[in-house]
Amino acid sequence: MTRQDYLQRKGELATQADGILTKVREEGRYDMRADESTQFDAIHADIEKINGILSRMDKLEAISSPEERQTTPNPISSQTKPTSSSTATRVADAGEALRAWLLPERARTPELRAAAQRAGVALDSSEFTFKLAPVPMRSSLAQNGLPKAPDADEIRGWRQANELRAPMGTTSGAVGGYSVPDAAMQAIEIALLAFGGMRQVASVIRTDGGSALPIPTSNDTSNKGAILTENTQVSEVDVTMGQLVLDAYMYSSKSVLVSLQLLQDSAVNVPEMIGRMLGERIGRIQNDHFTTGTGSSQPNGIVTAATDSTVTAASATLYTYDELVNVLHAVDPAYRANARWMFADSTLKNLKKIKVLQYSGDTVGVPLWVPGLTAGVPDTIMGFPYVINQSMAAPASAAKTVVFGDLSKYIIRDVRDITLLRLNERYADYHQVGFLAFARSDGDLLDAGTHPVVWADHT
Repeated sequence: MTRQDYLQRKGELATQADGILTKVREEGRYDMRADESTQFDAIHADIEKINGILSRMDKLEAISSPEERQTTPNPISSQTKPTSSSTATRVADAGEALRAWLLPERARTPELRAAAQRAGVALDSSEFTFKLAPVPMRSSLAQNGLPKAPDADEIRGWRQANELRAPMGTTSGAVGGYSVPDAAMQAIEIALLAFGGMRQVASVIRTDGGSALPIPTSNDTSNKGAILTENTQVSEVDVTMGQLVLDAYMYSSKSVLVSLQLLQDSAVNVPEMIGRMLGERIGRIQNDHFTTGTGSSQPNGIVTAATDSTVTAASATLYTYDELVNVLHAVDPAYRANARWMFADSTLKNLKKIKVLQYSGDTVGVPLWVPGLTAGVPDTIMGFPYVINQSMAAPASAAKTVVFGDLSKYIIRDVRDITLLRLNERYADYHQVGFLAFARSDGDLLDAGTHPVVWADHT
């Protein structure tokens, strides 16, 4: 199926769900019957599956470098555009080189050793560093003293969390193999993005060192210019400066054990498998901290750092339309242009069931949730896109379940690259090889006092 086929099917499902809500309202009922609720949930489960497929399409397109796109067989284009044999050979060697490094010495074949030598991989090293590709940053960060880069609109695909290198460049380490393909690194980054949502919307900075990183802030919103009469001296108003300081906390994936038989199986994409496993583990814990971290010996989560919208839902589980309007307007209009919602999937499920009457006597109403039925157009709540973050609290009494605002003001700081260690002998008696990944990161909300992000809770 093409992208357009999936979008068309998504629209058909959304119409079916709307029909269920309309029937409930027309019959004057306050809730769905059990069969209607089951059908409604099943429809939206299918919609989320389609969203997942569309998201994976975007990821696949975005992570493929021009070289990879040229060397990846395509059922249509490969018939007319033959692959460059030299480029294909380099990519194949690099993949085999990483496979050779993953295997212990006793399991490496001469062919794997030869591929590693051609790719420049140091097989005798127990440490391997995955390079993280630099991506331009949001222009809003450039206004805070960081390097200017292309506007976010110029960046395609799934990396909505724009990334950049800090002013210092990353130098090569002692371990060889930087020509190794991105299979493992892509799997790591996909996993980091998939678990939670914070990296999808935050702005990511990558630095060469792990020393404290100060980001200057300034709130000059209370100061205004003035009209001068003739021969009148200009008055002075000082600018108050502050700073946000990001540290570098060490994260570990814990040990990942892989059987030697699996590593030797040429039918398995080992780099992608290893990357997915370690990326998922690091992604889960980091997303928890980027969402609700305390800021003490761990990142300051966006919920922790956000401002109270002063909106407390009267229900312990549901929000009303009026309450959501108040949350929306708790954010300054200057930030609403780039604003979006963030909540757990259980909250989204409740929001999808809310309809708003358009005029007096209306028995049908309009849903708050509107599906995006065109490529590149996201689903929205009250006209604003949203991101699902399973680290957010589920609807419950006193739980902070909704965040709204310019989420790109949350800054994630990654230090250098992800390091993967190979443990050969520790698990040799089990005929297994252990892998352990390390990553250094921190996060906090860039708020000079104008509160770009707010939260809401329940009674």
